[in-house]
Amino acid sequence: MVGGLKTFTVRAGKEQAFEALFMQLRDEIRRNEPGCLVYALLKSRQTPRAYIVHEQYEDETALEAHVSAPYSDTLFPAIRALMESIEVEYYDGVAY
Repeated sequence: MVGGLKTFTVRAGKEQAFEALFMQLRDEIRRNEPGCLVYALLKSRQTPRAYIVHEQYEDETALEAHVSAPYSDTLFPAIRALMESIEVEYYDGVAY
C-alpha cells in the first residue's frame, strides 16, 4: 500500500469553490480508479481554511494511475489555483 497526506491552506473566500472542485475530483476517482482505496478531505476545526487530503492506493501502479488520469490535466490545476500553500508527502504501508 502507498499513502499520501496533503496539507494545505485555501485562499480566503475560496473555500466553497475548492470543496466543490474536490467533490468533482473525488467522484472521478471513485468512477475511474479502482486502485484508490481512500481519497478523503478533512477540514480543520481550528483553522477554517486549513485542509488535509488523506489518500491510499493499493500499490505504486495505482498511485501512478491517479497522477496520470486524464481529468488531472484540468482538475488538479484548478484546485491548486485556489490554494495558498501546500505540502505533500507519500508513505509506504507498514501495517494495515
